[in-house]
Amino acid sequence: MTINDGSGAIDPWALLLETDWSSVDHCCPNSAPTTSVILARLLDDDEDVQRTAVHDLWQAVTHQNSIYGATAPAARFVVAILGHPRTMTLGVYLHEERRRPMRAALLQWLGDLADDANLDEDGPGEPDDVAAVRAILPLVYEAAQPFLVDADLLIREAAVHAAAMTLAAPELAVHIPKLVPLVRSTLSTSEYRGYRYLAERCLVTWGVEPGPLADPRVSCLEDGYSDDPPF
Repeated sequence: MTINDGSGAIDPWALLLETDWSSVDHCCPNSAPTTSVILARLLDDDEDVQRTAVHDLWQAVTHQNSIYGATAPAARFVVAILGHPRTMTLGVYLHEERRRPMRAALLQWLGDLADDANLDEDGPGEPDDVAAVRAILPLVYEAAQPFLVDADLLIREAAVHAAAMTLAAPELAVHIPKLVPLVRSTLSTSEYRGYRYLAERCLVTWGVEPGPLADPRVSCLEDGYSDDPPF
């Protein structure tokens, strides 16, 4: 069931309550909070609790790039809260070393998830779980759109990453021409090496000349990362 407030926006709290979290799993159930607790803590009043929740989301719900039963419903919740003011909490999140808003980290998490889901034919998880994530990739693409021109560069980078990673899905490939200039101008010039790698990988995959990177002396595809991301 689609839960919205009449404007098309998903109500994250209704989504949280509607989902039967006991029927889905994530990694490390004995050492990490349940998925519903992790998600609720993303919007906690305590900023340290929020930062820990992002860590738990990454470590438990998509542990080592794997997809679980809880991953798709968790991603729907994350999509629903992207515009919430509480997602602007600053911190050091995920693969980054730069201090940035949590919103950027959540967009990066969604992009990483999209990349994992499209990595190979079978995907890194049970077929039904991977299929559930692939089914919401259009939702991830649309959720990233408002932030592609965000005033905050780090949010903008993460939004371009999230949108670009969904385009391996055949039904979303039509959007590649729109993303090419954004990948060139935003990810290819990022201070974060991982984004520069992904920018070049995307452009090459799309059959587009990648052009020079931010540092023309270093090509990510020639620097030991032709097969695996530099994370």
